[in-house]
Formats: sequence, structure tokens, C-alpha cells
Amino acid sequence: MARNNKITATFIMEAGDGASGFTENYETTAFVSGDCVKIDGTVTNTPAAYTIADYGMAQADGIYLENRSADHELMLAMTNGSTIIDQLKIAPKGVFMVRLDPDMQAIIQVVLIGNAVGNEFVLILAE
Repeated sequence: MARNNKITATFIMEAGDGASGFTENYETTAFVSGDCVKIDGTVTNTPAAYTIADYGMAQADGIYLENRSADHELMLAMTNGSTIIDQLKIAPKGVFMVRLDPDMQAIIQVVLIGNAVGNEFVLILAE
């Protein structure tokens, strides 16, 4: 059976004052956040940890990750700071987006692992 689901995400990064916002829509349901940060980078096979508190947020309520490598998977680990809660492989040119339920264990750190050459990525963390 074919499904026709529509998911859209809008990330607003205002200049100058560090203000940002995040809006996610799934059909008729919307989720709006007041704080988010966008990180453009490259990661190799040495883990790169991004701690949510370093960006002025308590936890990640929304995560968007885009693997810009055409040839290599990107590993994403979501942690509570000491324990891996979940770990995923993002396919080449793949995208991962999730809004986390408030009753779930808090994600307070995201760890990325690429390949030896390096993977370009876009990571957006929203509270």
C-alpha cells in the first residue's frame, strides 16, 4: 500500500543576536521550538561530540542530520552524556530528522563518526 506522507522542517537562524527557531510540520501537527543551533562541519573516523549545553540548551528535543558525503555512511550516536541511548547509520546523501517525546530519556550529547577521509554534514539541534 502506497503512503503519501508529508514532512517539512523550517530552521530560522536570525543574524546578530544568536536568536534562532525551529518549526516542524507533519500533516496537521506542528512542533515549534525557541532555540536551535546549526552546525556545518566535517567529521573523520575520530568521534566528534556535540554537547547540547555548550549551545545554551538543556537537551535536544529535535535533531536534523544531513550526510553530505556521496560515498560514505555517517554514524550518529545520541547519548545522555555517559550512555548511548541510540545509534544509527545515515546513508550517503541521507537525512535523519526526529522530534523526541518529552517523556523520553533526555539527549544531551550527539556524537558523529565519519570515515577516514571525512564526511561533510549539517547538524541542527533544537530545544
